[in-house]
Amino acid sequence: MMKKVFLNEFTGREIKEMLDNGKIDSAITIFGACESHGWHNPLGPDIFVPTEIAKRVAERLDKTVVVPGIPFGTSIHYDHFPLTISFDYSTTIKVAEDIFKSLIKYGIKHILILNGHDGNIPALEVAARNVKQIHKDASIIYVPAWWEITGEKMKNDFEVWDGLGHGGEGETSIMMAVNEDLVNLEDAECQMPHDMINLSNHSSVIFDITEITTTGAIGDPTKATKEKGEKMLSIVVDYLVNLINTLEENNWNYDYKK
Repeated sequence: MMKKVFLNEFTGREIKEMLDNGKIDSAITIFGACESHGWHNPLGPDIFVPTEIAKRVAERLDKTVVVPGIPFGTSIHYDHFPLTISFDYSTTIKVAEDIFKSLIKYGIKHILILNGHDGNIPALEVAARNVKQIHKDASIIYVPAWWEITGEKMKNDFEVWDGLGHGGEGETSIMMAVNEDLVNLEDAECQMPHDMINLSNHSSVIFDITEITTTGAIGDPTKATKEKGEKMLSIVVDYLVNLINTLEENNWNYDYKK
C-alpha cells in the first residue's frame, strides 16, 4: 500500500492522532491554474505537475502532508484562449491567506508554498508576507517557479531556448512524465518569440499571450520527450526533499545562530 500524503485522504481520527503525536510537522501547499497551454496540452499542467512533485516529495519525508491544490489562479494574461478560469489577484491572495491561516490554527507552522503558475507569483508573495506579519513564529518557504530549478542542470538536455516557454519543450516534457495520455504531440507547434526585444534578466515584458503566440503555447513543444520530463521531476523533487530535510534539521529556523 502506497504511503498516504494528501491531507484530504486521511480520516479525522488519523489526523488527530498524527497531530497529538507530533507526526505532522509541515505542509506543502499547491497553487495552479486552468488555462490553455497550446493545442497539444491539457489545460491543467500548472496543477497536475506541482501536485505530482509534492506527492513524490512527501512520500520521501516523515512529517510532511500535502494540502489539496488550488486548480485556479490569476490568469488574466492567458485568458484569450478558451477555457481559462481566472481569479482576480485579490481572490488568489485571500484564498492563499485562508489556507495558511487554517494550517497555523492547528499548529502546522512550517509551510512550503509550491507554485505552478507564473501569474500567481506576486499574489502568493503578498499572501505569505501578510500571514507572516501576523504569525511571526510561522516559517514560510516560497518556491515561486519550480521550472527555474531545472534550468541550470538541464541546459544540455533541452534543444531550444533552454526548454523554457508556456507549454514549451520543458513544460510539455514534464506533463508527459506526469500523464502522457493527456498530451497530443501531433498538435504541437513551435512558437518561438524570435521577434521579441531581448531585455535581459533585469526587465520583464508585461504581455498578453496573443501578442506572442497563435496557439496559446510559447517555445518549442515539438522537442518534448517523456524522458526529459522524468529528469525534470527528479531534479525538482530531490531539491525540495533536501530543502525540507535541511529545514527540519534546523527546526525550521532560517538563521543557524538561533
